[in-house]
Amino acid sequence: MQYILTPDEMRKADETAINEFHISSQILMENAARSSAEIIVEILEDAIIAEPRLCILCGSGNNGGDGFALARHLHDIFDISLFWIGSEDKMSPETLANFKAIQILGLSVNKIADSDSLNSIDFNFDCIIDSLIGVGGTENVRGLALDILKKIKNIEALKFAIDVPTGLNSETGFANDNCFQADYTITMFAPKTGLYLNDGLFYSGEIITAYLGVPDSILEPISNIFLLDENDVNSILPGRQIRSSKFDYGRVLVIAGSSLYPGAAALCANAAISAGAGLVQLCTTTIHPSLLPEVITHTVASTFEGTIAGSAYDYIIKSSEKADSIVIGPGLGEVEETLNLVRKLINEIKEKPILIDADALKAIDNTNILRKNMILTPHTGEFARIINMDRLTIEMDSFNVTKSLAKKLNCTILLKHVPSIVTDGTKSYFNINGNPGMATGGCGDVLSGIIGSFLALGIQPLESAALGAFLHAEAGDLYAIENSELTLTASDLILNFKKLLNKYEDA
Repeated sequence: MQYILTPDEMRKADETAINEFHISSQILMENAARSSAEIIVEILEDAIIAEPRLCILCGSGNNGGDGFALARHLHDIFDISLFWIGSEDKMSPETLANFKAIQILGLSVNKIADSDSLNSIDFNFDCIIDSLIGVGGTENVRGLALDILKKIKNIEALKFAIDVPTGLNSETGFANDNCFQADYTITMFAPKTGLYLNDGLFYSGEIITAYLGVPDSILEPISNIFLLDENDVNSILPGRQIRSSKFDYGRVLVIAGSSLYPGAAALCANAAISAGAGLVQLCTTTIHPSLLPEVITHTVASTFEGTIAGSAYDYIIKSSEKADSIVIGPGLGEVEETLNLVRKLINEIKEKPILIDADALKAIDNTNILRKNMILTPHTGEFARIINMDRLTIEMDSFNVTKSLAKKLNCTILLKHVPSIVTDGTKSYFNINGNPGMATGGCGDVLSGIIGSFLALGIQPLESAALGAFLHAEAGDLYAIENSELTLTASDLILNFKKLLNKYEDA
């Protein structure tokens, strides 16, 4: 599991390392430079550039100090030119020490003092390393730093950002139009939120965390935002026992579908039975022919429009008694009688974890007080209706808005966005996997079935949603490796999900 930090949390990590672990700021800067140098050397070797010429751009803050120290580590390996802006008077002791060290070594150190000196520089290097501002930067970059960004913007070179690309807000991910376009961002302690939000993923390139000689435990009391990785899958998914039966792996009740959208119910139920649940029951009005025979079906009363009728309430309540998790929503339709049924069911079924998706989200608004065992899985349009806020406003502040609503409603929310955000209002996960091919009908129904299965297996709601989002996206990426994203369908996700789980079982 990868920690993610806000800029304030980054500063707390720095202070903790210095004050509690007695790792001085000089040592942190040295370790950052050494680790960054190792990463850059490895990448340049793989790039097979004959005698690459490197340019390092430094400010006079600690990010610039990282760049000065990095130049010292690389100067015996590569042809390096170093350019800096700012003032020696503003340098911290550790930055100034590294600045003086590279001068003693005889490196080419050039101050960019004004527009004239900038205009005289030819930046056609094989590799450009941005160490101008770092984690304290925002999209409101100005002065010589902005002029430098404009001049190098269209230069074709391998580009590295140290900690955060200059011109990117390290918290929100908003970027200046001339933001440094990194191929790789080498970040310190842990990635910053802005590397993933809004414009961050576009400008950050591949994100690599430098090792600073500080244990990960330093971040445990500081960070509440995480990225799952492959190592987390088997630690969260429960294993299968030799002596066990279908009743040991949970029963999912899916309440979904209508005469107009029977496929949504089938996709959800098929995904649930394919994701490890022992039993899956489907309450619906119309059975789609692609529904797997392993799914137990209950055809219930329907409205004139073909949606589940309010008179099905008693039957569904009876069916829920043996369920370990409930998924409600895919393909239900918008008939008010059906939405009233949804409201009654989620108010009555209190002890079972419930995932509310798709049309069932129309029964929820921002005045509801839900329960910790509930998960909402809206896309940004559905979220906008729930919270009565403009969709674009939500997308620009997706993390904070989602976290705030999860806390207010007392539930877990999985916002289907880029990145996907899973939060219970306190602890949060980002998911950055997946691809545009997954923007097609039915993929959300598959996700709901997967998460419903994980809930039935006894995984807590927050972790069920986070793991479901991760593996669902991984299945989409697995498909895209062998096929065009354009051809991906929701049914393909289920097939590739099975292949994916086989990989983890073999690990």
